[in-house]
Amino acid sequence: MKVYLRAFTKMSKRLFEDSKHAELYAKFRPTYGQDVYERIIDFCKETSAEFKLAVDVGCGPGQSSKPLTGYFESVIGTDISKKQIENATTNIANLQFRVGPAEDLDFLGNNSTDLVTVAQAIHWINTDAFYTEVSRVLKPGGSLVVYGYGNCTVNNQQAQDILSKFYRGTLNGYWHVNRGYVDNHLEQFVLPFPGWRRDDSLKIVKHWSVDDFIGLLSSWSGWQAYLKAHPSSTELDDIKSRFKSLYDDDAERDADTKIRVEWPVFMLMGHKPVET
Repeated sequence: MKVYLRAFTKMSKRLFEDSKHAELYAKFRPTYGQDVYERIIDFCKETSAEFKLAVDVGCGPGQSSKPLTGYFESVIGTDISKKQIENATTNIANLQFRVGPAEDLDFLGNNSTDLVTVAQAIHWINTDAFYTEVSRVLKPGGSLVVYGYGNCTVNNQQAQDILSKFYRGTLNGYWHVNRGYVDNHLEQFVLPFPGWRRDDSLKIVKHWSVDDFIGLLSSWSGWQAYLKAHPSSTELDDIKSRFKSLYDDDAERDADTKIRVEWPVFMLMGHKPVET
């Protein structure tokens, strides 16, 4: 793995840069299922037979970059946060990372790239500038796929009520305003290519222990902002105790995988027009 560091301008939003937060993000954020990447590859095949270079923008610690290495000769992950890149995987020969803003892809030549992806990050990006760069670097027939996941739900109504109160009550006012775009599954976003389309048919499903689920909540940016304002808060400890009580009462569930967690996946996909 190669990591390139370069100066960048004030474009993409800088979040998740605290070292501890970056570690939590890498450890507890859910990974997409193989079906998501199969959907991306099937979409690419509609207009191109080349799988030489994929660029994953806003890659964080590389959770969305690594799966692409099984399909493309080379994959580059980029993120504005150096701390996120420092938590990226390091042992894949055809995967490299760069630190820099999404809106500046000048390390790529014109018509050089087969696929550009953005996973759970487009709402932090200046899309006008980014789309200009994407249109420049994609080959004719190349693809842009913007995707992410919405708010999770759990398989116990009492636990779900606790989760909803935490998300919309306790953390109200601590989420960045851009979080609203994720809440509505990027409904306001359009891609720069004619005929682009949405796919909302997939989901992420995980079976987690209570401890792992609380780890996810601890990685939320809203909680990190709340914790800075209320450093002695025991809110997550309280939620952990209540969840353990609720799930321990369900004797039918395996002790190590008690919570079924689901996230809806949304995908926006477009092809750069093929030159005639």
